[in-house]
Amino acid sequence: MKKIIVAVSLILFSFCAYSATTYTKEQLNSMVNSGRYPDQLSTATTNSSSMNFSDCKKSARDITNQIASEYPVEEIVDSNILFMVKLWANDGVIMVTCSEPDRKMIVTQSEYK
Repeated sequence: MKKIIVAVSLILFSFCAYSATTYTKEQLNSMVNSGRYPDQLSTATTNSSSMNFSDCKKSARDITNQIASEYPVEEIVDSNILFMVKLWANDGVIMVTCSEPDRKMIVTQSEYK
């Protein structure tokens, strides 16, 4: 589980060299809080790994708890078979999805336009 937290944390801050547009945490918080989300490009990268649903959900929440005081985070779905959370970082958006039927964690990254 620690490997996943570290991996997603690195993803959060690593694709800055590739992104065309970046925002400060203040800009992102203002945009997300007002419902004016930054435009994003088509999905750039998707990683999938097999994982128990409850472990996946715990890992995703651990990650979001680490950055939620600084960057915007929204839980999109929280049910007994699907969990999705969206995180806005300086250089792009990360979606973490946990699927109980598939027993997978899917991490999708998109850069800003």
